[in-house]
Amino acid sequence: MNCDLLLTWMTHVGEGSWMNFRKAAEEISGGGCDSLDLCRKLRIGLSDLGFANFFIDGTQQWRMLPPVLGGFAAHEDAAVLYGSRTPPLVEELRNAAEALGGKFEAEALQDCPTSFRVVGERQVIAAISDRIGVAYEPDNVRRIAEGVRPIPCVLDAAVEEPAPLNWKVRSFDLDTFMWADGLLPNAACEFTPTHGPSRYYIRRKRGKLLRMPKREALYAAAMLKGVRLIDYEPDAMKLSVPSSAPMPELYARAACLCACRPAEILNRRFVYSDVTPEVAALLMVAAGQPHPGVAVLAKGAS
Repeated sequence: MNCDLLLTWMTHVGEGSWMNFRKAAEEISGGGCDSLDLCRKLRIGLSDLGFANFFIDGTQQWRMLPPVLGGFAAHEDAAVLYGSRTPPLVEELRNAAEALGGKFEAEALQDCPTSFRVVGERQVIAAISDRIGVAYEPDNVRRIAEGVRPIPCVLDAAVEEPAPLNWKVRSFDLDTFMWADGLLPNAACEFTPTHGPSRYYIRRKRGKLLRMPKREALYAAAMLKGVRLIDYEPDAMKLSVPSSAPMPELYARAACLCACRPAEILNRRFVYSDVTPEVAALLMVAAGQPHPGVAVLAKGAS
């Protein structure tokens, strides 16, 4: 799959519908694979690595993000180009890096566009960004982490709705981290019609259903039940979550952009590398999870 060609098309178009995205991805891939699974992987990679937003405001629309040279969370001497991107812009980046004393690097990633980065002191990277006309955000990861919407706020703003009639329903079981048929108390619930997209809720006392996005509903349920979904290893600077309970979009983007690589899947968990303690604390507290320092103290006591 030529993800760079797909990204060039998306940059040219700027925005569009999910169906148009799927059609373009299927044409570029040449077929021969599960198109829905491919598009899901592409969408996750493009969103997590800061290229585009998908399903904006609950719609079926996507939109490209502005080009940015974003710094790494744990390394001050490098920045990655993400957001809208064309081959001429990449060539400008390469030429500017060579002319201004920086180092240009490229890394191929699976189911994601190639990662293009420059290495050098901050003033060198700032000069490169000025040369190519792209914003330089050395602390972009922290800015994203500070801007995520806290799960308690999402829960407080959720609107109560009646249960959809004659829709298939299942709940996310926080004991097994799997979806199970039927309704569970204080659980994230999925209602699926015969045709069309599913709706997600969190079920509260007396069967009250509060409409929420899927990922936010999972973390709201975990918060209400005191279940830990996010683990953090400060020495290794690794943050992980169950693969069946991915973090909300901007949370995952902040975690991915710490290293500017997609999460690894290890032991049925998404594992994010180079996540600094500051970023981990911002994400975990906003998600309604215990502060990472609490986990460290608990391990020390045991």
